Amino acid sequence: MKLKFEMWKCQTKRGYMSRFTDGRGISTDSWWDSPQLSIDHVGPEYLKQSHRHPNTKNDRHINFIKDRYKVEMARLKASEGEA
Repeated sequence: MKLKFEMWKCQTKRGYMSRFTDGRGISTDSWWDSPQLSIDHVGPEYLKQSHRHPNTKNDRHINFIKDRYKVEMARLKASEGEA
């Protein structure tokens, strides 16, 4: 199974939601209050926290999330600018 990472604007409160699905099909959701455009600066322990994506198990997962996060944030910010 492929890794998946997606983000969307939270409908119930300020911020965004993300969902990471690992190679075994296990998904976790996380709420981001006021996210930055990149999370390249965070260490592996940050993404593994229970309120982020605890199914992040290795460097492949971490790098995948960091790369996809940038793409998703750019997409979300662009769509907000068009609204």
